[in-house]
Amino acid sequence: MNEKDKFARQFREIQPKFSRIYTQLLTEAHLTFPQFALLSQLVDRGTVSMTEVSAKLHITKPAVTSLVDRLEKGKFLKRLPHPTDRRVSLLEIQPKGERIVRKTQSQAVSFLLKTLDQLNALERKAVAHFYNLLSQTLDETLNLPKKK
Repeated sequence: MNEKDKFARQFREIQPKFSRIYTQLLTEAHLTFPQFALLSQLVDRGTVSMTEVSAKLHITKPAVTSLVDRLEKGKFLKRLPHPTDRRVSLLEIQPKGERIVRKTQSQAVSFLLKTLDQLNALERKAVAHFYNLLSQTLDETLNLPKKK
């Protein structure tokens, strides 16, 4: 088996395991993955419009409205009126939503860090370089603007 085939096989083995971990963490938090993705956007970007969330997550505006309705009911986020355009609703993360996102991200990253701790400095540098390249490739694939 060549190096690329081996790498692809390993990724196919790891990806479902990460999915199961996220499913377990989100089930404990009573969230779906789309809800978590929306809340994560608010943690990362601050208060944003529903239109911005729709574009960033590549989902329809009605789908965003449905997610927001459920998350607002659970007090994870709050809708705010736009200061100058009453047609626009802004979304603001609430402490409950931010706590759950940070806790979930922390638990997921802990698995990566536990593994990273087993590598030497040169191996860690190679992994960091790989993640940087992977992020760039994903951004290009998703037509996202380049990070500065």
